[in-house]
Amino acid sequence: MSSPVLNLGPLDAFVLLAFLAAILCLGFSAKLRDNTLLQYLAAGRNLSMPAFVATLVSTWYGGVLAVGDGIKEFGFGVILLLGVPYYVFALMYALFFAERVRGSEQISIPEKLSQRWGKATGLVGAGLVFMLAVPAAHVLMLGTMLHLFTGWGLNVSTVIATVVGTLFLYKGGLLADVRAGMLAFAMMYIGFFVIAGWCLTHYPPSHVIAHLDPSLKHLDGGQGWLGFLSFFILGSWTLVDPGFHQRVASARSPAVGKKGLYVCVAFWALFDILSTITGLYAVSILSPSLSGLEFFPRLGNQILPPGLKAIFLCGLTGTILSAMVGYTLVSGATFGREFVARLKPGLPDAQIKLYTRTGFAVACFFAIVIAFQVQNVVVDLWYAYAGVVVGALLLPVSAAYLAKFKLKSASGWITASMIGAFITSFAWLLWCKRTQNDEYMVSIAGHKFGLGTIIPGLIVSAIVLGLGEAAGRGAKNT
Repeated sequence: MSSPVLNLGPLDAFVLLAFLAAILCLGFSAKLRDNTLLQYLAAGRNLSMPAFVATLVSTWYGGVLAVGDGIKEFGFGVILLLGVPYYVFALMYALFFAERVRGSEQISIPEKLSQRWGKATGLVGAGLVFMLAVPAAHVLMLGTMLHLFTGWGLNVSTVIATVVGTLFLYKGGLLADVRAGMLAFAMMYIGFFVIAGWCLTHYPPSHVIAHLDPSLKHLDGGQGWLGFLSFFILGSWTLVDPGFHQRVASARSPAVGKKGLYVCVAFWALFDILSTITGLYAVSILSPSLSGLEFFPRLGNQILPPGLKAIFLCGLTGTILSAMVGYTLVSGATFGREFVARLKPGLPDAQIKLYTRTGFAVACFFAIVIAFQVQNVVVDLWYAYAGVVVGALLLPVSAAYLAKFKLKSASGWITASMIGAFITSFAWLLWCKRTQNDEYMVSIAGHKFGLGTIIPGLIVSAIVLGLGEAAGRGAKNT
């Protein structure tokens, strides 16, 4: 075991331990109103506006260390590539999805797909949602934080952080996650206000400009307009993200879900400003040979005084932990409620809860295995892996919720579109890995750009659904 990377004094250690103890106490002390599955998985669909905003903001921004990765890769372009698309699609979700999601009796995406197009479609959707919800990025980031705190090996740290960080979820479900998430929400903003303010008052902005590589000064991150379009389309992930969906479905009312999203977008934009400022200073101050995942904690360790350093590190750790727990809950619920319970109809709530808790362990196992293979969170997990699943889910889920988009296709076409889109995108991912095309580049009419994995899947999904629609209308006319 090597020495800890972060230099924590007695005050820093005290603040961090007190914060982690508070997080765990909030999680373990959550008291469910009843023992129903709805209360366990959706907090009785009774989240207030403050609870809804706090938990969704911290969960959806739980990949905070990956922002350092993104800034190392794209510089100023991180706002345009990894910020703006998600604001746009979150606003679209608020306008077109939120009230329908909260107003529906179904509380999950697979449940909605099953209700609309049958059991087989719901089961395929459950498999895809499980893959999207597995918290591999958050597991890796929390493991990175523990590694920096202790000096333990990254793999060991990842396993320990995952096991300990999800323990309170087994007892309190979504309510436990929300209680911990509200503290994480407060600390993430306090922490980044502290470090961004410290950077701006101790290093002039000209320091960043002078020390930043020219390739990182482009507003499009050097991707060009076609590359930006690929990243923008990936922002549609918001429309099918199971954690996002669960929070909206758990809001106290459709109005809370819709109006709360507008507030969330404002908070995300604010946090993007703070984290981008911090990340640009990290790139200009720290060695470029460091992992982007370590940029934020290492910058805080290097420039902040005792006490303030701990506050910033609390913000990082709490945000990652909150998101990891949130997505573990969703993936476990998908395993227990949407997969096992649909294969074994008639199971009582107690048994579905047991399978859901088993699902937590299964999800964490897969998350750890995937995390061990990751080199770059933004590219490997978000741009590539997530794109494969989002491309398969986007059109069927949109059709399920949008009243004006009524497919007449038989359910078999819907299922085929998801399977075909997934296979296509996954095959493209494997081909790019095999040919060492790590940025998923293609050349069309002399323009070379990153295609990503979502676009091939969307094209196949649209073609299959179009054929199904034509076949459905033709059968009706005959």
